Amino acid sequence: MVISHILTWALLAAEICLAFPVAYLCILSCSALISARKRASEVAHYASNQEPAQTRFAILIPAHNEEMILGILLKSLSQLDYPQNLYTVYVIADNCTDTTAQLAGQFDGVQVYERFDEVKRGKGYALNWIWQQLENHPQDAYIILDADSVVVPTFLRSMDRELARGAKALQACNTVLNVTESPGTALRWVALTLMNHVRPLGRNGIGGSSTLTGNGMCLSRDILARYPWQAFGIAEDYQYYLTLVQHSERVRYVPEAIVRSQMPTTFAQMRTQDVRWEAAEPQQSQWHTALQLLRTGLSTKSFVLIDAMLELLTPPLSFMVASCLLAFVASLLLRSPLEIIFSNIILAGLAYYIATALYLLQAPRAVYKALLHAPGFILWKLWVYFVLSRSRKHNHEWVRTARTPS
Repeated sequence: MVISHILTWALLAAEICLAFPVAYLCILSCSALISARKRASEVAHYASNQEPAQTRFAILIPAHNEEMILGILLKSLSQLDYPQNLYTVYVIADNCTDTTAQLAGQFDGVQVYERFDEVKRGKGYALNWIWQQLENHPQDAYIILDADSVVVPTFLRSMDRELARGAKALQACNTVLNVTESPGTALRWVALTLMNHVRPLGRNGIGGSSTLTGNGMCLSRDILARYPWQAFGIAEDYQYYLTLVQHSERVRYVPEAIVRSQMPTTFAQMRTQDVRWEAAEPQQSQWHTALQLLRTGLSTKSFVLIDAMLELLTPPLSFMVASCLLAFVASLLLRSPLEIIFSNIILAGLAYYIATALYLLQAPRAVYKALLHAPGFILWKLWVYFVLSRSRKHNHEWVRTARTPS
C-alpha cells in the first residue's frame, strides 16, 4: 500500500512536469490560429495595395558539393517576382571538390565566390567569410538559403514588406519540398510544420521571437552591424538567434515567405541529418542558458527573453508523446482516477497541438497515412537522443547529408 501511494504521487509529479510544456504549446497553438486569420486579411490588403519594392537584397547560398541539386534552387530564384536590379544571388562554393562553382556560374545574375579552408569548415564560417567580402556592397538585407531548397516567387516581396514595417531579423516558413515521397518525409513535414510554422506564428501573436532555422533567414545590414556574426557551431542559426534575443531583439516570422527543402528518404541520409539537427552545442549548457535568459528577462522585464527560455526548455515532441503515453499506461496500472484524468488531458493537449499543424497548412492525404508510421518514427527519434546523450563525437563537425533530387 505504501509503495502504491509513493508511485501514485511520483506519477502525479511527472504528469505535472509534462503539463507545463504541453500548456505552453497549446497557448502557442491558439495564438497561431488567431494570427493566421489576422495575417490572411493583412496579406489580402497588401496584395490590393502593393507598395513599390524598396529593399536591396543579397541572397547567400553556402554550397558544399551541391552540383546535383543547386540548379533547382537557382532556377526558382530566376522566377522571383521582384525587380532584378534590387537583388543579387551569391553562391559560396565552400571547399567544393565537384562542379558546384561551374554550375552556378552558368546562371545569369549569379555571382560565385570560391572558398577553401580545411580548418574553418562549415556554414557558419562560410557566412562570416562572405559578409567580409561583401562589406562594401550596397545591400540592405541578406537572405540565407540552403542549396537543397526552392522558394515561392513572392518570397522577396514578403520579406521586403516586413522590413519596411521595421523588422530587422526575419525567418521564412521553412518546410518540406518532397512531402509525399515517403512516410519519413511526410512525418518530417508534420514535425517541421509544428516547429517552423505553428510555434513561430504563435510567438508572433503573443509578442515573442521566432527562432532562426538556418534556411530562409533574413538579416538586415543594421542588425549584423550591431551584432556581428560569430556563430560557428553545428547549430549556428540557433546560436545567432540566442545572441539576438539576449539583447531583446525579436526575430519576426514571415509565413508567406515559403522555402521548401529536400528531405532525406533513405535511412542513412536520415541518420546523418537527425544526428546533426538534434546535436546540442557541446560548450553550452541548456539549463545554464535558460537560467541566464530567465534572470535577464526578469531584470529587464523582457517577455522576449522569458519566451525564449520557455522555448529552450520545451522537450522534443517525440519525448513528450512517449512520456505522456507511458504516464497514461502507468495511471491505468495504478488504477488512479485522478492520474488517468490528468494523463488524458495532457494527451488531448498534445493532440490539439499536432492537429493545429494539419489544419493550418492543409496537410495532403499522404501525411495522414504516414501517421501510421509515427510510433516507429518516435522510437527512432528517442534512439537519436540516446546516442547524443552517450557521445559527443557528433557535436563538433558538420557532416553533409547526401540527397537525391525529386
